[in-house]
Amino acid sequence: MNTMSLRLGKPTLITRIRGVGIYIHWSMILIVPVVLANARQKPVLTLVALFSYLGVLTLHECGHLVAARRRGCRVYSIEIYPILGITRFQMPWSRFDHRVIAWGGVLAQLVVAIPLIAWVVVFGYTPYDPLNAVLAIMGFFSIGVAIFNLLPTPPLDGAIAWGLFPILLQRALAWRNKRLRVRRR
Repeated sequence: MNTMSLRLGKPTLITRIRGVGIYIHWSMILIVPVVLANARQKPVLTLVALFSYLGVLTLHECGHLVAARRRGCRVYSIEIYPILGITRFQMPWSRFDHRVIAWGGVLAQLVVAIPLIAWVVVFGYTPYDPLNAVLAIMGFFSIGVAIFNLLPTPPLDGAIAWGLFPILLQRALAWRNKRLRVRRR
């Protein structure tokens, strides 16, 4: 099967990561020439910025992929749309696991963004505009996307992710109470 055959209405398979199909919506394929047509003065910079933006979305969804697999869930696909991505996975057995998976995307972004931001803070930007675009988008912009994604409203991850803390608190209190009962004996 030709993986790059454009299918209107449905996402198109572009590659696989760890056996999971990565699909891109047809509108993304149309956006690239439109963006480049409007960026005649710096097409390389524009293309690097566009791919860095796609990198932020893909990185986030790959974070969900890793978290879902670590929680024992099967991952079916990752779909990339112009302003969001969707990781389709088997629903976990517990609320705890579902909330951990919701945090996976943000944590993946932080693992990449924090060192890039630290680089810019310590050393500043480089003389190379395309590299600066990567630093800015995969660093600072990515942090902004992560914070936005943690808003506690559906369909954003924050609607599920923040529920992790009451569960952790409940587990910590149960563990503490168990230890106190053991000490009293």
